[in-house]
Amino acid sequence: MDDSTINSQIGFLPLDLIIQILSRLPSKSLVKFKSVCKSWYLLISSTHFTQLHFQFSSQTLQLVIQPPDPTDPNSEKLLFIDSSTTFSNLSLDFVDDCIKVRASSNEILCCSSVKNKGVYYVCNPITREYRILPRTRDRPFTRTQPFYEATLVGLCFNPISFKFTVVLAGFYRSFGQFRGNQFVSNVFDSETNSWKRFEFPLIDEFTHMNRNQTVHDNCSIYWLTQSCTHLLYFDSEIENWGKIALPGEILGTQNGSRVYLLEYEGHVSVIQISQGVMSTFVMKDRNLEKWYLLDQVKLNCIGCFANSGIPVGQNRCFVFLAAQRNVLAYDRRSRVWKEAGSSSRCSSGSMYPLWFSAFPFKGSLFPCKF
Repeated sequence: MDDSTINSQIGFLPLDLIIQILSRLPSKSLVKFKSVCKSWYLLISSTHFTQLHFQFSSQTLQLVIQPPDPTDPNSEKLLFIDSSTTFSNLSLDFVDDCIKVRASSNEILCCSSVKNKGVYYVCNPITREYRILPRTRDRPFTRTQPFYEATLVGLCFNPISFKFTVVLAGFYRSFGQFRGNQFVSNVFDSETNSWKRFEFPLIDEFTHMNRNQTVHDNCSIYWLTQSCTHLLYFDSEIENWGKIALPGEILGTQNGSRVYLLEYEGHVSVIQISQGVMSTFVMKDRNLEKWYLLDQVKLNCIGCFANSGIPVGQNRCFVFLAAQRNVLAYDRRSRVWKEAGSSSRCSSGSMYPLWFSAFPFKGSLFPCKF
């Protein structure tokens, strides 16, 4: 349906004005507005409107937190926290399975099945659409094929073409032993609906925490290794693994410092916390391994959170810092810290750190069922 047809059916306001108003509304409201009339359904479902809405929604940073115990009855409920300390809940009950969130990209989630090992889903909890991915292999999983619970799970969703790539990666184990330090990965392409297998020589490992921090940049997915000396990335265009060194300022001051990988406005970023100062670096050129310092923030005003807080999301306005039981938000404009959330809102008595199950999320209308 073209614009003139939609406009003639809506009638009471210019189409451009309606689009501008609707594109600034929350995603959850727009899903409900699809039921107003057929014209609104077609308008909100159109590719042009979906991408326009994404331009506005991507400016608002949220965290999505899932209770860390997937077998908990409340595990299908997701808690959304934003910088204004408002809370909202969404459910994953539209997927007829017990699932665990493993990665996020441009408001799309990649989840793994808890009961059915080796089953992965890509879903949008706003539109309640999902796509189940084919298994990486038909034969039963063994110790020599441990991809049913990959060490690393990455998702890269393209908001222009609606295509996505899922990466499952880990060390190849032969009866509990590494085989020549081969880093093995299976890569899913949504366009071909198939997996490809890759091997990459890597002498490094990943901590229990940083394997959850995955960043996408155009057509690549990045992880931070345990040594905190470089990033490992997979380029889906040329189908190749590679490394990039961290900023020289981080490599020169690693004693007693902590390093985390985050996204910043569509770019790769690393945050270092050292001696009570949080420094944010953004990658400028991957080929030349160039970085620039975005800002530095003193953490003495937040007390014990400086030692336990872990950065889990950021944009040009805010940085989210998740601790054991609380989430803090730092306003880069006013330079003020405030509490954005606590675990009492999302899980009953679990003492599991919030940062382990927190993922950046912005809310979109992107389709998954295609």
